[in-house]
Amino acid sequence: MKALIISDIHANICALEAVWKQEKDSDKIYCAGDLVDCGPYSKEVIAWMAAHQAVCVKGNHDQAVVAAYRGRGHLPAVAVDRSWLEWNAAQLSEIEIAFLEQLPEKQAFELDGIEYCMQHMYKGYSTIESRHQFEQFWLEQVEEKEHTEHACPRRLLFGHTHYQSVHWVGNHELWLNPGGCSYRANRQRGERFVPDEPSKDAHYMTIVDGYIEFKSVAYSRKKLMTAALDGGLGAEYIEQAYHFFN
Repeated sequence: MKALIISDIHANICALEAVWKQEKDSDKIYCAGDLVDCGPYSKEVIAWMAAHQAVCVKGNHDQAVVAAYRGRGHLPAVAVDRSWLEWNAAQLSEIEIAFLEQLPEKQAFELDGIEYCMQHMYKGYSTIESRHQFEQFWLEQVEEKEHTEHACPRRLLFGHTHYQSVHWVGNHELWLNPGGCSYRANRQRGERFVPDEPSKDAHYMTIVDGYIEFKSVAYSRKKLMTAALDGGLGAEYIEQAYHFFN
């Protein structure tokens, strides 16, 4: 069994299609949230996820776009000086918003005898550092009434940070993050919008028969930058797009 693990697409259909070109022999697709916002192609990303029957959970940006759409009386009447959020909400239909709304907060599944629980994030940018934290979070997510002995290995799957990682907390317990398919984040809050690392490739993971592999693929970002410049974004968001896509 080959599973494609992606997260934080952020309306970047170019990155998503580049990943799929490399991994189209995947049997299953799992996305750890943030399909939309901070990019120009939210409609296309939602359509892609639906067409490929990807198993997705809801990210904080997905929820924010839904909230902006539902309160669209506050959206600018003129397509100028908009935020990414306002632009994404304005271009989506009721059907697409309903797709985002129905995404679950968490998703439990099994692959190759390994139990997984997928959720967009742990607690902001914090990570699980101990077996105790892992056990507590697992109990909350899979809604077990009490601690039980697990015959199968267990893995938590997160997105949100945009950085690839695998962190073992026990012999059979770990959490993993496939990284951001779209852009690197500015977690250290240093120079404005400048990512913490220079790579602009699409980051993701594959899991084949339980074996995790870190992967990335380069892709053309010209279409994204052109769309951003034509999208009526405010100056702050154009600057952000420059760091993401130029």
